[in-house]
Amino acid sequence: MKKMFKIIVLAVCLTLFAAMALGSSSETEESKPQKVGEVKEEVSKEEEKTEETEEPAAESEEVKSEYHVGDTLKDGDLSIVYAASGEYKEENEYMQPAEGNKLVFIKLSFENQGDSDVSVSSYSFHGYADGYEVETHYTDDDFSATLSKGRTTEGVVVFEVPKDAKAIEIEYDTNVFTDEKLKLIYDGDKDSGFEAKANTETATNAFSAGDIVESDNMNITYISCEKDKSDNQFIQPKEGFHYVTLKFEFENKGDSDEYISCYDFDCYADGKDCEQAYFRDDNINATLSSGRKAQGTVTFEVPDDATTVEAEFVSNVWTSDRVVFKVTE
Repeated sequence: MKKMFKIIVLAVCLTLFAAMALGSSSETEESKPQKVGEVKEEVSKEEEKTEETEEPAAESEEVKSEYHVGDTLKDGDLSIVYAASGEYKEENEYMQPAEGNKLVFIKLSFENQGDSDVSVSSYSFHGYADGYEVETHYTDDDFSATLSKGRTTEGVVVFEVPKDAKAIEIEYDTNVFTDEKLKLIYDGDKDSGFEAKANTETATNAFSAGDIVESDNMNITYISCEKDKSDNQFIQPKEGFHYVTLKFEFENKGDSDEYISCYDFDCYADGKDCEQAYFRDDNINATLSSGRKAQGTVTFEVPDDATTVEAEFVSNVWTSDRVVFKVTE
């Protein structure tokens, strides 16, 4: 899978961050995962006023043990919407479920509402059918990502379950050290209609092709950005998407070695995470000693109709410092 290596890297980083957090104070009620709202159909202002009058204010902050399609919950700085559920149709003939089984999905949307990076991984979700653990079915519509401030990602997590399963539940691990979980109930074929809002604003500190940027101990030259295509028939963009490739040069201006990788980059189209593609043989990957340089590329799959596309280089994983580059073809 295209995102598999990146997911592993995200999982390692998440574990390191969690280990650092062990020395902090105990978790407060406010920091625990909690429901903060629901996706509802639009209503008139008069109906909205009536609902506000009849519904106690504290009810929207109720901490629940089970969540359904349409629920919005908060896990730390991460806002999560359980957008939809239903049966999943696998187009690949070699990845069909076993006889007597079917594939089901839940669709989730995530938004980082904090100031520091947040990692999201499909590995944090585990499925159960009538109390028995079931296998995860991996797809390209994965939501795994590292989100900087205000960024979003969405996608599905799919499970293979018996056709006659009565109760299907998905557990989300919110804390690997405390085993704290929350439960999402599979609601059959149901869609809340939720769509994450597009953010078309351009970062004020975004750099363009041709710019040279000094970041920590590195000089970064943004050489070029162009539309790209793959000659590999098995690696092609989804319908309505295309590839863009950015080329960079890195120079180590410090005294210690610096490691540079294409996995240090994220890309967002109108605020939503874009998948990285790996069909080129010149992807950035180098360890630079003092004064040394390296050139390489990073490629992303972006929507054809995106208004604002930006790539971000994580210059300091501990402080979430990033360098933003405009993606213009």
